[in-house]
Amino acid sequence: MESKTVISIQNLHASYGSLKAVDGVSFDIYEGECFGLLGPNGAGKSTTLSCLEGLKKPDSCTITVEGLDALKDGAKVKRMLGVQLQDTTLFPDLTAVELVELYASFYNVFLERKQITSYLERFDLQEKARSRAKQLSGGQRQRLALALAVAHDPRIVVLDEPTTGLDPQARRGLWDSIRHMRSEGRTIILTTHYMEEAEVLCQRIGIIDHGKLLALDTPHALTSKLGEAATLSADVELDPEHLEKIKAMEGVSSVNYTDGQLEVQTTQSQQTLADLQLIAVGAGRSIRNVNIRQPNLEDVFLSMTGRKIRD
Repeated sequence: MESKTVISIQNLHASYGSLKAVDGVSFDIYEGECFGLLGPNGAGKSTTLSCLEGLKKPDSCTITVEGLDALKDGAKVKRMLGVQLQDTTLFPDLTAVELVELYASFYNVFLERKQITSYLERFDLQEKARSRAKQLSGGQRQRLALALAVAHDPRIVVLDEPTTGLDPQARRGLWDSIRHMRSEGRTIILTTHYMEEAEVLCQRIGIIDHGKLLALDTPHALTSKLGEAATLSADVELDPEHLEKIKAMEGVSSVNYTDGQLEVQTTQSQQTLADLQLIAVGAGRSIRNVNIRQPNLEDVFLSMTGRKIRD
């Protein structure tokens, strides 16, 4: 059965003065999926969402949400979206219950206190229902921001870098909340520069850099395009002639060497490692911190741009 398109962004161009932030980006988002925009800071992810949300006027584009023109019917579209911005400002002296009540009222939704308390349980905040926003931890504030984004029960939820600044445990807790929202049938679009986050949460991913969409597919399909190449990394002191020998090895497609850290893309990882050990032994060098891993989205980004996502 063909998937229903709920959001369509076509040929989006957006600038800040002379800076071209988004340059011709196009993609569709299907009902019930978690769609991710993956890219480094400054890639154009947040600007794309700001245009969708009506917070930024694009230079030119066509954006439709559930068949409505987002530019002409902006007020209607905004009511259909639940939005968590990169930095959600909470009234510090209001409790979690009071904030949910307040945010829902912005959309003419008026909840009873027992409804709100039950609602907070979905985000593991039931014990913090009476706590003021300023008393919450970073992870709790982010989960509360998610709760506020869906307080009016939208079917489409937009999350801009929802886990930035969180420790690993808090990040995984927020992932559970996002998964739960999708299990309720909501369509989710999120931006992130965390590869693992995109791989774990998203059914499809658009890779964006310098305002351009470089690729769009499922995480598996994107990594499969790299073939069977694995990444072999190690700490070892090498001379230029050693690096030339490694580049000439069978199965090796690329070699990166910086400050004693070696990374090799190879389809024959075990043989490459054995040959590397012979080179190191012959040069009287030791090899430390050896690791071999299968392709991930970082490798996809590297293959498309020639740099790592955080460079």
